[in-house]
Amino acid sequence: MQFNLLLSVALVGLAALSGCSDKPAVAPVSGKVTYNGKPMPYGSVGFQPAQGQPAGAAIQPDGTFRLSTFAEFDGAIIGPHKVKVTCYASQRPSQQAKKTPGEFVLGESLIPAQYTFLDQSGLTAEVPAEGNDSIVIELSGPEKTFPQ
Repeated sequence: MQFNLLLSVALVGLAALSGCSDKPAVAPVSGKVTYNGKPMPYGSVGFQPAQGQPAGAAIQPDGTFRLSTFAEFDGAIIGPHKVKVTCYASQRPSQQAKKTPGEFVLGESLIPAQYTFLDQSGLTAEVPAEGNDSIVIELSGPEKTFPQ
C-alpha cells in the first residue's frame, strides 16, 4: 500500500513537471521601421538577446512589425537586444509570388549594409516584462525608392 502511495505521488510530481518549460519569458513587441523618416514598406527585423532564441518579424507595407520568438507574435525574450534590419530586392511584394517553394534569394540590399549585421547596425532595444508596442527603428541613408 505504501509503495502504491509513493508511486502515485511520484507520478503526480512528474506530470506536474512535464507542464513546466525551459523557455525564457517573452513579452509582446511591435513597432515601426522608418527609412529617412518614411515607413519602410518591406523587409525584416531581427532582435537578438544576449543569450537565447532570437525574435524576428516581416515588415508590413506601412512599416510596422510584430515579433515572434517561439510562436507567432509572442514577442521577444525580456531584456536587452541587438537589432538588425534587412531589406533586399527579393523581399519586394512583387518578388514573393515569383519564388518557388524552398528558394532562397537575397538579391541587392536596398538599405546600407551596416543595418543587416547585429554587431554593426548600432541598433538596440530593451524588451520590458510588460512588452513594448511603440518601438521605432529609424534608419537613414542615401535617398531610396523602394520598388514594389
